[in-house]
Amino acid sequence: MDRTHSSINSLLEQATCIARRSKEAAGETESTEGYKRRQTEELIKFANDNGLWIDLSHLNITYMDRGGENEVFHDGNVSVVKLNNFEYAGDDLENFFIRIAAHNKFFGNVPYQMIGFAYNSQQEFCAVLVQPYILAEREATEDEIAAYMQALGFEMDYYDEYHNSDYEVFDAVPNNVLYGIDGDLYFIDTQIRLRNRDN
Repeated sequence: MDRTHSSINSLLEQATCIARRSKEAAGETESTEGYKRRQTEELIKFANDNGLWIDLSHLNITYMDRGGENEVFHDGNVSVVKLNNFEYAGDDLENFFIRIAAHNKFFGNVPYQMIGFAYNSQQEFCAVLVQPYILAEREATEDEIAAYMQALGFEMDYYDEYHNSDYEVFDAVPNNVLYGIDGDLYFIDTQIRLRNRDN
């Protein structure tokens, strides 16, 4: 499938809808663990039906690192490729898609693009994300992160956690936020979730 066509540019939105519809179809009759299993099955079917599997052997990338949810590769030029195993989505994959869309809204200078699906080295089903490779002078400081988040309209809860009326951003620590050689801050790997309205 040609990933330059608009249908592929909306892959994130399509996958979000599939995850949401799958959860709604399950209703209250299924455990929360069942949501994630059903959502994964639907996304695998979606990948099969639309040729959305990414063969990493066909990409000119080099392994960089592995974290709690991502295997990270570099193309040696301008992009980082992340295989995200949905670990931090909890029992509902929609949380992952909400997070990626919110990241792109708030941190648009280092956006994610979802290009398909793959299995990582642990044979876990993953979303394949591409993100710009940032030329960094250093990690951002806590004070720089706090000032940036406050400028976006977020209030600080803890040194690495912030909220506005709709979202919570956490894990905004120096090793997840880079100070670019251009003097801008780049939030490359924070966690974002919808805020509990009871807070």
